[in-house]
Amino acid sequence: ANHGQPQKHTHLIEGRNSRMDGIHAAVLSAKLKHLDVWTEERRSVAKKYIKLFQNYPIQVPTEKENARCVYHLFVIQMDERQEIADFLGKRGVSTAIHYPTPLPLLDCYNHLSYKAADIPLAFSACHRILSLPMFPEMTEEMIQYVVAKVSEFYD
Repeated sequence: ANHGQPQKHTHLIEGRNSRMDGIHAAVLSAKLKHLDVWTEERRSVAKKYIKLFQNYPIQVPTEKENARCVYHLFVIQMDERQEIADFLGKRGVSTAIHYPTPLPLLDCYNHLSYKAADIPLAFSACHRILSLPMFPEMTEEMIQYVVAKVSEFYD
């Protein structure tokens, strides 16, 4: 029920996300009418991040032509992932590493015998990705704070 995880990031069997009970379904149903507005607000936050991060040695998300990202997460990539995560955490900026292992290398897929060399881009990315704060209600001040702390890291 929890993606086959007995604990976070440990996938022993293939699973699915089926953790929603009736109460959560009712709450979600009420929230769905706000989805389009929240998506546009997230996209606005992402656009600001992307513009403000353009002079830093980090990789920001890009959108393909004819695609619209909803920015459920705002994931950046950089070589100093752990150092910047620690730096930001000490300054009150929460970060997360949402996908620390490429799917083919999860325990539940050991039988497929994939190696890191088989998926070099995914393997590299899993060591470089870091999710920054992202939610529809982020204010300009919050965005500027996150960017200022990243700037301090690189100064």
